[in-house]
Amino acid sequence: MKTILPLLIIILTVFAGTGCRQENVSPIRNVRFDPKLLNPLKIANNCTNYSYKAGRSLRHLGTVHTGQVVVAFRDGMTDAQRTEALSKHGFVTGILSQRASQSGMMYTLGLVSGLNCAQAEQAVRELTKDKAIVYAGPMFLVEGGQAVGLSNEVLVRADATGIAVLQQKVKDFNGKISGPLGADTYMVQLNKQAKGNALDFVNVLNQEAGILNASPDFMLAP
Repeated sequence: MKTILPLLIIILTVFAGTGCRQENVSPIRNVRFDPKLLNPLKIANNCTNYSYKAGRSLRHLGTVHTGQVVVAFRDGMTDAQRTEALSKHGFVTGILSQRASQSGMMYTLGLVSGLNCAQAEQAVRELTKDKAIVYAGPMFLVEGGQAVGLSNEVLVRADATGIAVLQQKVKDFNGKISGPLGADTYMVQLNKQAKGNALDFVNVLNQEAGILNASPDFMLAP
Protein backbone atom coordinates (compact mmCIF):
# COMPACT_ATOMS: atom_id res chain seq x y z
CA MET A 1 0.00 0.00 0.00
CA LYS A 2 2.91 2.35 0.77
CA THR A 3 4.25 1.73 -2.75
CA ILE A 4 0.89 2.21 -4.51
CA LEU A 5 0.08 5.62 -3.05
CA PRO A 6 3.21 7.40 -4.38
CA LEU A 7 2.57 5.88 -7.81
CA LEU A 8 -0.98 7.22 -7.83
CA ILE A 9 0.26 10.68 -6.86
CA ILE A 10 2.80 10.66 -9.73
CA ILE A 11 0.17 9.57 -12.27
CA LEU A 12 -2.30 12.25 -11.17
CA THR A 13 0.45 14.88 -11.33
CA VAL A 14 1.29 13.92 -14.93
CA PHE A 15 -2.35 14.19 -16.00
CA ALA A 16 -2.72 17.57 -14.31
CA GLY A 17 0.38 18.86 -16.10
CA THR A 18 -0.79 17.79 -19.54
CA GLY A 19 -4.12 19.53 -19.01
CA CYS A 20 -2.49 22.97 -18.80
CA ARG A 21 -1.22 23.24 -22.38
CA GLN A 22 -2.57 24.99 -25.53
CA GLU A 23 -2.18 28.53 -24.33
CA ASN A 24 -3.46 31.37 -26.56
CA VAL A 25 -5.88 28.97 -28.27
CA SER A 26 -9.68 28.81 -28.21
CA PRO A 27 -9.74 25.05 -27.55
CA ILE A 28 -12.42 22.65 -28.68
CA ARG A 29 -13.35 19.98 -26.18
CA ASN A 30 -12.92 16.29 -26.93
CA VAL A 31 -10.78 16.82 -30.04
CA ARG A 32 -10.24 13.54 -31.87
CA PHE A 33 -8.73 12.50 -35.16
CA ASP A 34 -11.37 12.27 -37.85
CA PRO A 35 -11.04 8.76 -39.35
CA LYS A 36 -12.86 9.78 -42.51
CA LEU A 37 -10.21 12.43 -43.09
CA LEU A 38 -7.05 10.66 -41.96
CA ASN A 39 -7.24 6.94 -42.61
CA PRO A 40 -7.73 7.00 -46.41
CA LEU A 41 -4.91 9.50 -46.73
CA LYS A 42 -2.20 7.68 -44.78
CA ILE A 43 -1.00 6.28 -48.10
CA ALA A 44 -1.34 9.62 -49.90
CA ASN A 45 1.02 10.34 -52.78
CA ASN A 46 2.91 13.55 -53.49
CA CYS A 47 1.46 16.84 -52.29
CA THR A 48 0.96 19.95 -54.41
CA ASN A 49 3.84 22.41 -54.64
CA TYR A 50 2.28 25.87 -54.78
CA SER A 51 3.66 28.91 -56.57
CA TYR A 52 2.43 32.12 -58.15
CA LYS A 53 3.61 34.64 -60.70
CA ALA A 54 4.96 37.91 -59.35
CA GLY A 55 5.74 40.10 -62.33
CA ARG A 56 8.23 38.18 -64.46
CA SER A 57 9.36 35.93 -61.63
CA LEU A 58 7.81 32.87 -60.03
CA ARG A 59 7.51 32.73 -56.26
CA HIS A 60 7.53 29.26 -54.76
CA LEU A 61 5.54 28.54 -51.61
CA GLY A 62 6.14 24.80 -51.48
CA THR A 63 3.70 22.37 -49.90
CA VAL A 64 1.07 23.45 -47.39
CA HIS A 65 1.81 23.97 -43.69
CA THR A 66 0.44 20.95 -41.83
CA GLY A 67 -0.26 22.73 -38.55
CA GLN A 68 -2.68 25.50 -39.47
CA VAL A 69 -5.32 26.67 -41.97
CA VAL A 70 -7.17 29.95 -42.47
CA VAL A 71 -10.96 30.41 -42.70
CA ALA A 72 -13.69 33.03 -42.84
CA PHE A 73 -17.05 32.38 -41.20
CA ARG A 74 -20.52 33.35 -42.28
CA ASP A 75 -21.47 36.90 -41.23
CA GLY A 76 -23.28 37.34 -37.92
CA MET A 77 -21.95 34.25 -36.13
CA THR A 78 -21.11 34.49 -32.42
CA ASP A 79 -17.98 33.07 -30.78
CA ALA A 80 -20.06 30.21 -29.41
CA GLN A 81 -21.49 29.42 -32.84
CA ARG A 82 -18.03 29.42 -34.41
CA THR A 83 -16.73 27.08 -31.72
CA GLU A 84 -19.72 24.78 -32.18
CA ALA A 85 -19.19 24.70 -35.95
CA LEU A 86 -15.53 23.77 -35.55
CA SER A 87 -16.31 21.06 -33.00
CA LYS A 88 -17.69 18.96 -35.86
CA HIS A 89 -14.21 18.75 -37.35
CA GLY A 90 -12.05 16.45 -35.26
CA PHE A 91 -8.86 17.60 -36.99
CA VAL A 92 -9.23 21.21 -35.74
CA THR A 93 -7.87 22.14 -32.31
CA GLY A 94 -9.31 25.66 -32.13
CA ILE A 95 -8.96 29.30 -33.21
CA LEU A 96 -5.40 30.58 -32.85
CA SER A 97 -5.80 34.18 -34.06
CA GLN A 98 -7.99 36.51 -36.09
CA ARG A 99 -7.43 39.47 -38.39
CA ALA A 100 -9.69 42.03 -40.02
CA SER A 101 -9.48 42.22 -43.81
CA GLN A 102 -11.26 44.27 -46.45
CA SER A 103 -13.90 41.55 -46.79
CA GLY A 104 -14.30 40.64 -43.10
CA MET A 105 -12.62 38.71 -40.30
CA MET A 106 -10.15 35.96 -41.14
CA TYR A 107 -9.31 33.25 -38.58
CA THR A 108 -6.25 31.04 -38.19
CA LEU A 109 -7.17 27.54 -37.03
CA GLY A 110 -4.86 25.00 -35.44
CA LEU A 111 -4.74 21.45 -36.79
CA VAL A 112 -3.99 18.36 -34.76
CA SER A 113 -0.38 17.23 -34.84
CA GLY A 114 0.73 14.36 -37.03
CA LEU A 115 -0.97 15.36 -40.29
CA ASN A 116 0.90 15.13 -43.57
CA CYS A 117 0.57 17.73 -46.32
CA ALA A 118 -2.06 15.72 -48.21
CA GLN A 119 -4.18 15.52 -45.06
CA ALA A 120 -3.81 19.27 -44.48
CA GLU A 121 -5.04 19.87 -48.04
CA GLN A 122 -7.97 17.56 -47.35
CA ALA A 123 -8.70 19.49 -44.15
CA VAL A 124 -9.14 22.65 -46.24
CA ARG A 125 -11.55 20.83 -48.56
CA GLU A 126 -13.55 19.45 -45.62
CA LEU A 127 -13.85 22.90 -44.03
CA THR A 128 -14.97 24.35 -47.36
CA LYS A 129 -18.00 22.02 -47.27
CA ASP A 130 -19.18 23.50 -43.96
CA LYS A 131 -22.12 25.89 -44.37
CA ALA A 132 -20.81 28.02 -41.50
CA ILE A 133 -17.56 28.68 -43.38
CA VAL A 134 -17.51 30.92 -46.46
CA TYR A 135 -13.80 30.47 -47.19
CA ALA A 136 -11.04 28.03 -46.25
CA GLY A 137 -7.46 28.27 -47.43
CA PRO A 138 -4.05 26.71 -46.82
CA MET A 139 -1.11 28.10 -44.91
CA PHE A 140 2.56 27.99 -45.84
CA LEU A 141 5.89 28.31 -44.06
CA VAL A 142 8.05 31.05 -45.57
CA GLU A 143 11.47 32.52 -44.75
CA GLY A 144 12.41 32.17 -41.10
CA GLY A 145 9.68 29.62 -40.48
CA GLN A 146 6.92 32.25 -40.45
CA ALA A 147 3.48 30.78 -41.15
CA VAL A 148 1.32 32.76 -43.59
CA GLY A 149 -2.24 32.03 -44.63
CA LEU A 150 -3.64 32.48 -48.11
CA SER A 151 -6.59 34.85 -47.74
CA ASN A 152 -9.52 35.19 -50.11
CA GLU A 153 -8.34 38.57 -51.44
CA VAL A 154 -6.22 39.64 -54.40
CA LEU A 155 -4.89 43.16 -54.96
CA VAL A 156 -4.81 44.16 -58.61
CA ARG A 157 -3.41 47.19 -60.43
CA ALA A 158 -4.82 47.70 -63.92
CA ASP A 159 -4.47 50.48 -66.47
CA ALA A 160 -7.37 51.80 -68.55
CA THR A 161 -7.09 48.91 -71.02
CA GLY A 162 -6.94 46.29 -68.29
CA ILE A 163 -10.11 47.17 -66.40
CA ALA A 164 -12.38 45.32 -68.84
CA VAL A 165 -10.01 42.33 -68.73
CA LEU A 166 -10.12 42.33 -64.93
CA GLN A 167 -13.90 42.51 -64.86
CA GLN A 168 -14.19 39.58 -67.26
CA LYS A 169 -11.73 37.41 -65.32
CA VAL A 170 -13.55 38.14 -62.06
CA LYS A 171 -16.78 37.05 -63.73
CA ASP A 172 -15.12 33.89 -65.08
CA PHE A 173 -13.87 33.01 -61.58
CA ASN A 174 -17.22 33.84 -59.94
CA GLY A 175 -15.50 36.41 -57.73
CA LYS A 176 -16.34 39.90 -56.53
CA ILE A 177 -14.50 43.13 -57.34
CA SER A 178 -14.23 46.27 -55.19
CA GLY A 179 -12.65 49.58 -56.03
CA PRO A 180 -10.85 51.41 -57.21
CA LEU A 181 -9.20 51.51 -53.77
CA GLY A 182 -6.55 53.92 -55.01
CA ALA A 183 -4.82 54.83 -58.23
CA ASP A 184 -5.71 51.97 -60.60
CA THR A 185 -5.94 49.53 -57.64
CA TYR A 186 -8.75 47.03 -57.11
CA MET A 187 -9.50 44.29 -54.61
CA VAL A 188 -10.93 40.97 -55.75
CA GLN A 189 -12.63 38.61 -53.29
CA LEU A 190 -12.75 34.87 -53.98
CA ASN A 191 -14.87 32.84 -51.56
CA LYS A 192 -15.55 29.10 -51.73
CA GLN A 193 -18.00 29.55 -54.61
CA ALA A 194 -15.13 30.86 -56.76
CA LYS A 195 -13.61 28.70 -59.49
CA GLY A 196 -10.15 28.76 -57.97
CA ASN A 197 -8.21 30.38 -55.15
CA ALA A 198 -6.15 33.58 -55.02
CA LEU A 199 -3.05 31.87 -56.43
CA ASP A 200 -5.00 30.52 -59.41
CA PHE A 201 -6.48 33.94 -60.09
CA VAL A 202 -3.12 35.72 -59.88
CA ASN A 203 -1.48 33.23 -62.23
CA VAL A 204 -4.19 33.77 -64.84
CA LEU A 205 -4.38 37.54 -64.44
CA ASN A 206 -0.64 38.22 -64.62
CA GLN A 207 -0.62 36.88 -68.18
CA GLU A 208 -3.08 39.51 -69.40
CA ALA A 209 -2.31 42.79 -71.14
CA GLY A 210 -3.35 45.88 -69.19
CA ILE A 211 -2.76 44.21 -65.81
CA LEU A 212 0.10 46.04 -64.12
CA ASN A 213 0.30 43.76 -61.10
CA ALA A 214 -1.76 41.15 -59.28
CA SER A 215 -0.73 39.75 -55.91
CA PRO A 216 -2.43 37.43 -53.40
CA ASP A 217 -2.97 38.66 -49.87
CA PHE A 218 -1.40 36.64 -47.06
CA MET A 219 -2.11 36.89 -43.34
CA LEU A 220 0.57 36.33 -40.72
CA ALA A 221 -0.04 33.57 -38.20
CA PRO A 222 1.01 33.80 -34.54
